[in-house]
Amino acid sequence: MSQFFSPREVATALGVSESSLKRWVDKGLIPAQKTGGGHRRLPLDSVLRYVRRERMVLAKPEAIGLPPGTGESSAIDHAAGIEFLTALREGDEDKSRRILLDAFLGGEPVSTICDRMVAPAFHRMGELWRCNEIEVYQERRACEVCLRVIHELRRATGSGSANAPLALGATLDGDPYTLAVSMGEVVLRDLGWRAVSLGNMLPFETLHRAIETDRPRLMWLSVTSIRDDDRFIASFNTLFDTASSWGCALVVGGQAFTTELRQRLRYTTHCDTFGHLAAFAETLHPSERRGAH
Repeated sequence: MSQFFSPREVATALGVSESSLKRWVDKGLIPAQKTGGGHRRLPLDSVLRYVRRERMVLAKPEAIGLPPGTGESSAIDHAAGIEFLTALREGDEDKSRRILLDAFLGGEPVSTICDRMVAPAFHRMGELWRCNEIEVYQERRACEVCLRVIHELRRATGSGSANAPLALGATLDGDPYTLAVSMGEVVLRDLGWRAVSLGNMLPFETLHRAIETDRPRLMWLSVTSIRDDDRFIASFNTLFDTASSWGCALVVGGQAFTTELRQRLRYTTHCDTFGHLAAFAETLHPSERRGAH
């Protein structure tokens, strides 16, 4: 999807006249930017926040790069969950995009979308793989499809205002799984944070530098795989000391973060779900959900 669209493209997508759209822009309802030649361009996140806030039904979503039919259904229920799982299993990226964007445009918090749609689907994909009901390539393909869809939600939520608090996320050295970190980034952006995923396999030393240099208010870490427990614990506790000294909350979650491990670590809070992450973030920076009533 292009990040910016002309008034004509957006008016077509919304099913309104271009003059009506320009009036909304003039009133500040949909923030716009101007090119060097003076032409208006509307950022995708501004358009989708307006659609989300006003509960509009898109007339022609493909005019702004969305799959046909996007926005027609917003239910997060068993049927939608099965449809999403099937789309991932079949590698149907357009359908996967439509289902998650439908929920987003319907006003669902991104944390709810991740907890009730994405996480259960991947839990089930793992079960199917362990039972030899799907091939490895299908599981890996599903992950790639979902990462791209999450990236589109990332663009839909925007990057946050310049004065919003900064949050950084990552997985640690030896941990290649990036999906949870990517979802955490979008969950926080949905709450108005300037959230940035640093990626996967980061050594502890560089996270110390990130805290000292960028001064985040929050750092979230997904722990799915640990190479050496004793070394991990010592390094993690030192990172917590650095985070505390700079006023940064250290948030952690993931499959490898067992009860036994938690007893030996120092951290600000542990999150089992993205709803927990969202709730904790709200205690640090209370704000209205972007685009929601």
